[in-house]
Amino acid sequence: MSRRIESVQDLAQLPPEELLPCLRALRGAIGEARRKRAEDRREGRVAADVPLSFPAFDWYPRGSRRISLPARIDPSTPIDEIPIRSGARAALKSLGIFYLEDLSAITERELLVKESIGRHTAELLREVLLRVGLDFMPNRS
Repeated sequence: MSRRIESVQDLAQLPPEELLPCLRALRGAIGEARRKRAEDRREGRVAADVPLSFPAFDWYPRGSRRISLPARIDPSTPIDEIPIRSGARAALKSLGIFYLEDLSAITERELLVKESIGRHTAELLREVLLRVGLDFMPNRS
């Protein structure tokens, strides 16, 4: 099932766990539209002064990831119960993260500087955090 995104209001209506994947897909779609427009301008199919038109975006969310989590999960769930690689678990503990709620005290950027933690692990951890009503701290500019 697709979701039609025509406004910021449409984005605001997405469930929290769908917002970031949708924004990533939207960014890719805008980049592709800009690339196609540049090609059309080079080939003379579009005048240089015609602005890019991007009125809507149809997003097709993937099925939610199947994460094998404990039957009961909450902010006090130990990191040891989250299905991540042992190297990533050790990296989290070196950051002083022993429970899910500890993850909400750091930024995703701080997490990604650890060698054993990559984008996939960070996304998985964000999904788990969202399931218990938490998220990483916003990245500092």
